[in-house]
Amino acid sequence: MQAVFLDPKAVAALGPPNAMRLMFHPSGFRPYIVNWAAAAASLIQWLHRDAASGRGDDETRRLLDELLAYPDVPRQWRSLDLDASPAPFLPIEFARDGLRLRYFTTLTSLGTPHDITLQELRIESFFPADEATEEASRRLAAG
Repeated sequence: MQAVFLDPKAVAALGPPNAMRLMFHPSGFRPYIVNWAAAAASLIQWLHRDAASGRGDDETRRLLDELLAYPDVPRQWRSLDLDASPAPFLPIEFARDGLRLRYFTTLTSLGTPHDITLQELRIESFFPADEATEEASRRLAAG
């Protein structure tokens, strides 16, 4: 999917690979995310929670500051919203040149509070939200 939406040179210029950066940066997926405001609001709150809970480190804080500095990021996203839903999944829709892909993403944490190494491991998975997206994803994966 990345090759359909992103220019590899533009992505390389963004710095170390990071999914949050790709979602927020104007040269990343952001222009192609139909529901960017809702999706990004949820993502930024996940990052705020990481920073506030102590799971995040200085790098997490720097990433949060970077994302909040991008153009057109609403000012109200600059602080943790305790009323925002910490839903474990997020719908996200991409569109470009007539291609529409609808996914939902889950963010999974492993481990228990007693196992710091596993607690810091997170896996984000994207799943097709409909049959058309599943078929298009298979075609894109096949080349």
